[in-house]
This record gives sequence, structure tokens and C-alpha cells, in this order.
Amino acid sequence: MDCNPDGIILTTARESNFRFFSSYLLHHKWEYGLGIAFIFATNWIAVNIPLYLGKSIDLLGDDTLVDQQDALMQAIGMVIALALVMVVTRTVSRILFFNPGRAIEREFKDDALARLTSMQPDFYREHETGTLISIVNNDINGVRALAGIVMLQVFNIIFALSLTPLKMFQISPSLTLYCIFPVLITFAIAHKGIAYMRLMMRARMGELQEMSASTVGFLSGIEVIKSNHIQGWAETAFAGENDKILDRSLKLARVRTIVLPVIAYTDRLLKVLILGVGGSYLINQDLSLGDLTALLSYAALLAMPFISLGLVFSAWQTGIVSLESMRRILDQPLHPQDQQHKQAPQREQLFSHQLRVENLSYTYPGSASPALTDISFEIKPGQTVGVVGQVGAGKSTLVNCLNRYLAVGPGQVFLDGEDVTVMSRQDLRSAVRTITQEPFLFSDTVSENVRFGAADHAEALSLEQALHQGDMLAEVEQFPEQEQTLVGEKGILLSGGQKQRLSLTRGLYTPCKLLVLDNVLSAVDNETERFLLDQIFNHARAAATLIVSHRASVLEQVDTILVMADGKIVAQGTHAELLEISPEYRHSWQLQQQGDGVDA
Repeated sequence: MDCNPDGIILTTARESNFRFFSSYLLHHKWEYGLGIAFIFATNWIAVNIPLYLGKSIDLLGDDTLVDQQDALMQAIGMVIALALVMVVTRTVSRILFFNPGRAIEREFKDDALARLTSMQPDFYREHETGTLISIVNNDINGVRALAGIVMLQVFNIIFALSLTPLKMFQISPSLTLYCIFPVLITFAIAHKGIAYMRLMMRARMGELQEMSASTVGFLSGIEVIKSNHIQGWAETAFAGENDKILDRSLKLARVRTIVLPVIAYTDRLLKVLILGVGGSYLINQDLSLGDLTALLSYAALLAMPFISLGLVFSAWQTGIVSLESMRRILDQPLHPQDQQHKQAPQREQLFSHQLRVENLSYTYPGSASPALTDISFEIKPGQTVGVVGQVGAGKSTLVNCLNRYLAVGPGQVFLDGEDVTVMSRQDLRSAVRTITQEPFLFSDTVSENVRFGAADHAEALSLEQALHQGDMLAEVEQFPEQEQTLVGEKGILLSGGQKQRLSLTRGLYTPCKLLVLDNVLSAVDNETERFLLDQIFNHARAAATLIVSHRASVLEQVDTILVMADGKIVAQGTHAELLEISPEYRHSWQLQQQGDGVDA
């Protein structure tokens, strides 16, 4: 295993699907081990029942035995007893396989979410949200079937197709050899059909992912679709993708109608062979009537494995394609430092001295010009630093470099003298808390959105205090269920200003080291803005604050202001100093003062 210059893990050889999947199976080796033992017991009982049936038939035709009735009742009793025991072993075997299958499904989902939360923006630029949702919610079903029903039936088929022919061979070796030829023909046809089905299933799964991505896009832009009266276009586009899936599904159905019946009717051919060839053996007295009955029973026993074989082939192919799809997430490389976390005492000491930025430059992938150029400044505990600039000046890019949402190069950002690129993102973000300009609320209650991520933080504010600091208390008290009111998906039931203030409330709920506010007051009025600024500057429990805005009036109370333009810091100083030395800052401040006067 190697690392590239950016520190991303690169594997020299991709692990096979068998080894990858086996690592999950081994988590439940005891359940699977017991399940295999119970499946063996079930099949062993199943192949012994026909022997007693055959014995019963022979006893009915044998008038020479003195204790014929007792022997017959004993044979019938054994059939009943074995059948009852088989019910128990069969039920237990299914429990021992299906439960681990569900548990492995949960493990796959947990691991997929953990990997998704570790991925950086480049990954999400390459993978649409709808595709990822389809993989985690739809493709996982194939993996669950692979770990449950397929695993069970594989061992069931192995034992059935080994124990049953063995018993048949013990009765009539030559007749058993006759039965081998239909089996070989069946496997040859199945092999060709299943190979084609795999290609169709992989293509269908990709089409399902594309349709899921389109559906998410349509639903996210539903207001745009309605306002522009393009419902017909959306319906046509969706119908086109739906038709592609229908065509693919019909092709799969045609293959199944050819392959699966061939597999299922193999046992019928075996019965014909046994009756035809075995009948001649019976006439020549090479077999007894009981032996022929037992052989016909074994042919019936072979029916279920052959029927199951078709279903297993189909489920196996679906499972393998699903596993490949899940590995698009689970095989994503990780940065090695993100797996190495500081001890709790060391983490508590972060941001004891300063956050220092030295000659920071950043260029977005695919862009010819840099978004940031030679940015240098520092912020220490106890300070409040502001960043101001017009739209497109690089303010949000700077914030995303500080919290490493964007991948910065080494030697540019330091926390207490330590390069942040050798520090896990989790450790860095435990000291640097960011509230973005695009607030995100979960489809949950007001209280749960405020408490999100706080767990049982000992120094958390009361919910009432936090809502007051975010200027949401009065409004929440007017909600139908107050703090237990659901805010809807992405906070759709709230206004833009309410979403911003509730997001700010979440950030103020617990203390932090460095609080970064990225234009979080853009959707509030002047009076609310003044109240929130008072709470941020005078009541927030952050060791330091970095507040970003395109409005100069917001930053009048900060210790130092950085003026940005075209990705560079063009001036820095206090509000009074910048009014003297920076034409850009002075012009911006004057325009905003005039605008505020008009609003007033």
C-alpha cells in the first residue's frame, strides 16, 4: 500500500470480491458454522427418509416375515420421527443464515456512511447524490441476499447434490451414472445464460442509479420546473429513463424464462430416466420395488436443489454486481492522517497559541487562475478577526481552506505551529468550528437541530438560552409545538433568516476554540443583525472568532479586519485605520451606510 504526494492511500492491487466479502462473513463465523452443521443435518435426514420408505414398500410385499407388521410400523415411525427432526433443523439453519445476512447489511450501510462522511469535495463532484442514495438503499439488497439466502442455498445445494447421488449410487451405480448426463447439460446451459444475465444486471443497476440521480435533481428543482412550466419536459425525460430500465428488465426476463425452466425441469428428466431404466432393472429383478421407490424419492429430492440452483444463480449475479457497486464507496482511498487522532488531553490543548496562515494559495481543480494568492495572517485566542470583500473575493474559499474542506498544500496553514495537513480533519475541526453561509437543517425538531452533534456536552447552554442568543426564542414559542416542531426537510418550513439563525444557535450552543462565521447574517434585517452581533461579540463562548462578511458595517467591532479582493488581502487593520488607508473598504462602508439610511 502506497501514498501519493497528497497523502492519499493508493492500493497496488485491488482486493478480490471473495476476500473483501469474506472479511464481513468472518464477523459471523460462529453463526455460519452452526448454520452449515444444521444444513448438513437437514440433508442427511432428508436422504435417509427414502431408505425407510423403500423398506416399508418392500415389507408390504414380503409375506415371509413373522413380525411384518411390527417392522412396518417401526419403519413408518422412523419416517415420521426423521421428518419432525428435519423441521427443527431446517428452521434453525435458516435463522442462523438469515440473521447474519441482515447484520452484514447493517455493517455495509454503516461502513458506507462512515466512508461517505470522510470523503472530500472531489468525490462528490464525481458522484451524484442520487447515485449514492441508490447504491446505499437499493444495491445493498443484493449484498444482503448474497450473505443470507445465497450462502444458505450454496451449502444446501452442495450437501443435497453430494449426499443424494451417494445414496442413489449405493442402490444402483449404473442408474446413477445415467442421471449424470442431464445434470452436465443443465450446467452448460446455465453457465452461458448466467454470464449474459450478469451483463444485463450490471447495466440495469447503472440505469437505476442514473434514474435515482435524475429523480433527486427533479425533486430538488421542483419549484424551478413549475415556475418555468416545463413539467412536460421533466416527465418526458423521466419516462425515457424509465423505458430504458423496462427494456433491460424485459431482456432479463426473457433470459430467465429460458434458463430457469431448463434448470427446474432437470429433475423431471431424471424421473423419466429412473422409471425407464429402473423399470427394466425391476423386471430383471436387479432392483426391488422399494429400491425403485427410493430412487424416485431421491429424484424428487434433487428437484429442490435444481430449482434453488436457478434462483441462486440469479441472486448470485445480482449480489456480485451489488457488491461491486457498494465497493465504489467502500474502496475509496483515505488520507492516512485522518485515521490517526490525538489523545483527548492533546486535543483539548489545540488552539492554545494561534492559527497561522502563511502564503496560502489555492486553485480549484480545472481552473486556470488561483482563487487565493499569498494569503498570510494569524488569529490568537481572545481575538476577533473580520474578513470583508465583495462577492467572489475568495472569502468562502479561505474559510474552506482553514477547516480543510478544501485540500490545502503543506506549509501553509498551522495550528499552534503544527501543519494542519499532518493532522486529522476531525482533530482540526474539534478546534475550528465553522457555521457556513448556506445553513443546513435536518428533517427533525427544532431542539434536535440545535443539539445536533453536541451529545452530552457538560458546558452546553440550556435550549432556551441558546435560542435567545440566536434570536429564535420568541418565534419558536409561537410554533405549534414550540421546540418540538418539525422544521421539514432542509428546514423547508422555515424562512431563510430563520434557518440562518437556527444554524447560528446550533453553533453557539456549546463552547469552542475558534468560531468561524461565514456570512451567516446575510438573510437577517438590520435590527436582528445588531442583536446577533452583540451576542457573537459579547456573549459567545468561543476563545476567538473569525467572522466573514461582504458588509463592512458588520465588522466595526472586531480587532482586525482583512480586506480581500481577487483572492488577495489588499489591506488589513482596524475599522478606523482602514477608513484612512483603504479606498476599497472606505467606499464599501460608505455605500452600505447610504443603503442602511434608505432602509431606515
